[in-house]
Amino acid sequence: MPVTFTVPVAAGGQPPVTVSCSAASGAAFPLGSNIVTCTATDALSRQASCNFNVTVTATPMISKTRFLAFGDSITYGRCGPGGEECPAYAVRLTELLRERYTAQTFAVTNVGIPGEIASDDIADPLGLLAGQDRLDPEISGRNPEVVLIMEGTNDLYHAQHDPEFALLSAEWALDRMVSIAQARGKTVFLATIPPQRAPAPPGTVNRDAVAELVPMLNTRIRGVAASRGVTLVDVYEAMVNNVPALISGDNLHPTAAGHRIIGETFYAAIRDTLDSTPMGAFSTFSASSRPSGLFEPAWLSSPQIGQRPRGR
Repeated sequence: MPVTFTVPVAAGGQPPVTVSCSAASGAAFPLGSNIVTCTATDALSRQASCNFNVTVTATPMISKTRFLAFGDSITYGRCGPGGEECPAYAVRLTELLRERYTAQTFAVTNVGIPGEIASDDIADPLGLLAGQDRLDPEISGRNPEVVLIMEGTNDLYHAQHDPEFALLSAEWALDRMVSIAQARGKTVFLATIPPQRAPAPPGTVNRDAVAELVPMLNTRIRGVAASRGVTLVDVYEAMVNNVPALISGDNLHPTAAGHRIIGETFYAAIRDTLDSTPMGAFSTFSASSRPSGLFEPAWLSSPQIGQRPRGR
C-alpha cells in the first residue's frame, strides 16, 4: 500500500544538511508494523537519526454476503427429544461473520424443514417435498449467493431396512442438489451430517442401526464434494470426538453446544474459501523514538500521512 508522509527537517548542524529515510514517501508498505528511520547528515558528515512507525492494517472483507442454509431439522435448530429448539447453526454463523466483517451486511436465511428427506426415491411419511425437489424453488425465491447444504440423516432413518438403497439414494440426491445450485451460479458448501449417539443409552430412542450408516454416507458426501468441486464442511469430524456433549438425549439432534460447533465449522470453511481481505486498506503513522546523534534534528510538525486510501 503506498503511504505518503512528511519527511522530517533537521535543525542545527553545518549547512547543507541532507535528510534521507529508509523508505521514501509514497513507497508501498506491507501489512503490519513498519519502522522508518530518517538520518540527517551535515556538511561535516555528522549524523543524527530518528524513527517513526507506519502501521498498515486491512479491513476484513468477504466476497459473498447472502447465504441460504438448506437442510432438515438439524439445520432448522431442533435440539432435544421433545422437539426443543435451540439457536440454529445459522445464528452462530451470522454472529461470526458480523464479528469479523464489520463493514459488510449479511443475510443468512435458514430454510431447514424438520423431517425432510433429501431423496425423492424414498417415501416420506410426512408427505413433504423431497429436498432435491425443494432446493430449486428456494434458490429462485431467495436469490442467495451461497448455498449451504447439510442433509441425508432422514434418508438413512426411513430406508434403514435397505442400507445400500438408503446410502445411494441420499448420495444421488445430494449430488443433484449441488448440481442444481451450481447450474444457477451459486457457490456451494456441502456438509457431512453429524454423528448419532450409539449405542443408545437405556431408556432413549435406539438409533444404533442408523448411527452405523452415518460414517458411510459421509464418505460418499466427501466424494460428491470432490467430484463437483465444492467446499466440504466436515461437521462430522468436528463433532465425533465429543458426542455426549454435542448430541442431545434423542441421540440424533445436536445440543445447543453442538449447533454452535456446526456454525463455527461452516464459518471456518466459508472464511477460508471466500475471504477477500485486501492486502492493505488503512495506514497509521506515529513517532517511535526520540532523535539521537551529534546534533538535534527536529520534526517540522508531527508526522502526517498524505492520504489514507482504502483497499478493495
